[in-house]
Amino acid sequence: MGDKMFKRVMLRRRFCKRFFIALIAFTASFYISVLLFGDLKTPVVMHLTDLNRCPACYGVSVCPELYSNQILLESGPSWSRMFNAKNVYYGFTKSNRRVVLKKLAQTWELQEFDTKLCKSWQLKQDCKPIDLLNMSKIDEKIMSIVHYNFSWPDTEPRKGLVVCPYAYSILDFMKPMLAKQSKSDLINIWTVLSVNPEPLILQVIPKARGWPVPAYGGVCGRLEIVAHEGEPLSSLLHVVWHRKLKYAKKILDAAMDFTFKHERYRFYLMDWSLDNIVANEKDDITFIDLEDVIILDKHISPKKDLPHWYQRYSKESMGPGFIFSIENMCKHHLSDHNLWAACYILAGDETPLLYPIPKDVHTYRPYLDKLLKACLNDEDRFRGIVKLQHVVNEMLLDEKIVGSQAVVR
Repeated sequence: MGDKMFKRVMLRRRFCKRFFIALIAFTASFYISVLLFGDLKTPVVMHLTDLNRCPACYGVSVCPELYSNQILLESGPSWSRMFNAKNVYYGFTKSNRRVVLKKLAQTWELQEFDTKLCKSWQLKQDCKPIDLLNMSKIDEKIMSIVHYNFSWPDTEPRKGLVVCPYAYSILDFMKPMLAKQSKSDLINIWTVLSVNPEPLILQVIPKARGWPVPAYGGVCGRLEIVAHEGEPLSSLLHVVWHRKLKYAKKILDAAMDFTFKHERYRFYLMDWSLDNIVANEKDDITFIDLEDVIILDKHISPKKDLPHWYQRYSKESMGPGFIFSIENMCKHHLSDHNLWAACYILAGDETPLLYPIPKDVHTYRPYLDKLLKACLNDEDRFRGIVKLQHVVNEMLLDEKIVGSQAVVR
């Protein structure tokens, strides 16, 4: 056998040996992960709650229902549960209503939160979550999170909820969630604000009062239960155009509601996208991701640091795409952020919901296109969006556009 042939044989053997070693290592690591983090049987929903981390959790309001099997996980491939990066699960109640079970953060984010937990409270490194019940001045810790989120340094990321223009407004905002003002309740709120504020927001603007948000079922440990409200608009782009027009009407209505409806607060949503808005079989729409929200207290008494408080703030031309200024929104009692964001969803440069407008519709109602572009580019969106809403409502009543389905639902 020549030297070249011998070298080829040796290289082939070396490659095969390394391949089988890698295969054995992968197989071993896979089964170890199965043994440590999950099993191949259908998991019990309580395994997802991390109740052992309470009171550094979201609360226990829906735990009795989970314990008594009133809420069950949907059956499906165990792979999707073991390696669920987003920690979002689906289930149903005993009355057969679909629900969504959300851990509100990815696994690594929750692990990072736990790693920093003791340091956050200036406790010993080996502290237990139960030790937090011995802490005092929890309301100050809550305000510090909100204040950080508003004045965050460029070198570190925000943690979610912004309450502005003054951090103390969070104390009034969270009152509906504090039945007894217990320490565990306050620590739950601190945890939610540290991880994901969605459970708080869903209780202040509930579905039952007409807000376009998921119906809130409650929390157990580090698991939130909400109603399954439909399919993402990003997966409904194939529907007939007049149904998209129905979605558009309700998106515009939602933008006005988030801005004006609450008697004390404005809710500026930071993450508008077709993935975060779902529609049901009645064409009702729901905003399903409320992690990143600015809550502006419009009833504050402005200090000298807010010289332009009573002026309206209009989104500046800051470049293409979804760009905005949190600082400027929080310095004015009213911003057109939600209005512009709604129009961007309908007519912006990232998969606009209403485009392309059918040729016959554009010929018949050419001002729809003009109003949408004006909403994106003109300064006075408050007046323009009212005109746009009026035109959309008229079109939904026009049989030439919607045919026999002329009734607006």
